[in-house]
Amino acid sequence: MMNSHLEMEQVLNYLAKLAQALLANGSTLEHVEYAIEKNAEAYQLTELSTVMTHQYVSICFRGTDGNTYTKQLDISGISINLENLRVLNNIMHQVANHPIPTEQLQNILDQVENTKKYKLITTVLCQVLAITSVCFILGGKPSDMIATALVSFCLFWINRALSRLRTDKIINNIVSMFLGTVLSFFLVKVGLIADTQWTLISISLLMIPGIPLVNAFRNLICGHEFNGILQLLNVFLESASLAAGMYFAVILMGGAGAW
Repeated sequence: MMNSHLEMEQVLNYLAKLAQALLANGSTLEHVEYAIEKNAEAYQLTELSTVMTHQYVSICFRGTDGNTYTKQLDISGISINLENLRVLNNIMHQVANHPIPTEQLQNILDQVENTKKYKLITTVLCQVLAITSVCFILGGKPSDMIATALVSFCLFWINRALSRLRTDKIINNIVSMFLGTVLSFFLVKVGLIADTQWTLISISLLMIPGIPLVNAFRNLICGHEFNGILQLLNVFLESASLAAGMYFAVILMGGAGAW
């Protein structure tokens, strides 16, 4: 049984960072709560209390030494990464079933940093191929598919540059959709495509927050009404920002009728 203050602090740091990592990589609140509960039971912690949103996580428990421990961490942003979630789930089950010494908890989460990273060129080509396929499925012509590929290729680098600035997602959406729409109109100007319909629809589907929308309804159904409403509001604002970026670009270019 653990009795030292240091051991309790090590477990607390591990639980808080585990919850933070799970949420940051796209896990649902129910799964994170389950993971924290099972890992806390493995170390015989009692009176566990967790407060989680998609902006922060707070964990409180009574340790085996009789003292109460609390820690809160912010979540800077959420990026869906299924490979990281797989590694984190393996860590969670490993610790829950076979508790390891607390001093090793500080390094076990470092396994996430060793997950497979795809080369940048692979990521770019897969994104371009996926969006071009959407254009084809929607009924776009070969010229529309070429235009969609060019615009999605440019948007990849635009989004990458914006992510480095760490600006808000809503601002990023406005800028990205604005530039994507301007590029589409430019391709009409040079004669590659007759109109921007298929290209704009395809790149919009790339940027619409589909998984967060599903998670929002899941939270509402599972009893996390507060978080579900916050997520729905966030999805609405992000979707509205895409429409705003497109609207500003269309107005700037003289309106859709001018093309």
